Amino acid sequence: MLKLMIGNRRFSSWSMRAWLLLRQLGIEFEAEVLAYVRDDWAATIKALHAAGTVPVLLADGFAVGDSLAIVETLAELFPDAGVWPADRLLRARARSLCAEMHSSFAAIREECSFDVFRDGAPRPLSARGNAQLGRIDAILSSADAREGFLCGRFCAADAFYTPLALRVLQYGLSVSPGAHAYIERVAALPAVRQWIAEAAQERDWPALSPGGRPYHRTVVCADDALRLARQWVGHWNARRLEAVLSMFGEDAVFVSPKAQNLIGQARVEGKAALRHYWTRALEKIGQIEFKLDTADWDAATSTLVVIYEANLAGQRSRAAERWVLDADGRIQYGEAYYGASV
Repeated sequence: MLKLMIGNRRFSSWSMRAWLLLRQLGIEFEAEVLAYVRDDWAATIKALHAAGTVPVLLADGFAVGDSLAIVETLAELFPDAGVWPADRLLRARARSLCAEMHSSFAAIREECSFDVFRDGAPRPLSARGNAQLGRIDAILSSADAREGFLCGRFCAADAFYTPLALRVLQYGLSVSPGAHAYIERVAALPAVRQWIAEAAQERDWPALSPGGRPYHRTVVCADDALRLARQWVGHWNARRLEAVLSMFGEDAVFVSPKAQNLIGQARVEGKAALRHYWTRALEKIGQIEFKLDTADWDAATSTLVVIYEANLAGQRSRAAERWVLDADGRIQYGEAYYGASV
């Protein structure tokens, strides 16, 4: 049986493309998730596929990496499954669309990182992103009126564009009625609903991507909130100031009595001011160690209360912080409280 190695369903849009094509066409396969938090993630993937990316298809004793290569391999192994349209002109169009998806839309990917649980809060795009969204709109709205898909029946082209279609919903992007009709159609596919349901069962998501970039993800449950608090503690204990700052929005507000003592004001507004405040704090504090006690998440108000023990230069005290998170899972308001020495 075929085996498909994929990344976390919540984030890995390229994994979704190969998985969705297999599932929607009814091709039997086994999927294995390689969670990005694994210490041996890169080594495991590179042992299968030198490029070190997912998905990777294991078939007949060899490994196929890259989504386009996987599609062509499936077309050879299952010529009657409908990977590509039977009609020559539609097949050429489908291949062209897949190639465009493979090589284009970088701004949309950068500005709207794939996250199946993002809540649809609108995201302003750059001029480059808006231009690419226009092209996406034209492609999605060109779906066949009778069959409902891009090249007649569902094929590789639809598998490639479904993650882009879902991004429109995740980030509240504005598209034409025709494009939106296509998006609703693919979002309702049983295979897409299964992918999302299985993503909801995954809990391991990392502070940094395999490429070293921070993940900024929506908090959707108490487990997510707890992991966010653990990352915050880990960043502070390692004195990774920029990693801490990556958890805050650009216009974040933070209130702390320690800020009053150090910089003369308790309310710190904006990431630049936070960087200045915490840089001075780290310069002054020789030792910093936080031990997380608990994290309480209120989904109704997007508020997370983190309770911990703080050891600052040998002075231990109980402490708490209250964070209000924005739609991207960043802290938009934070307030620190300090208790008695311990």
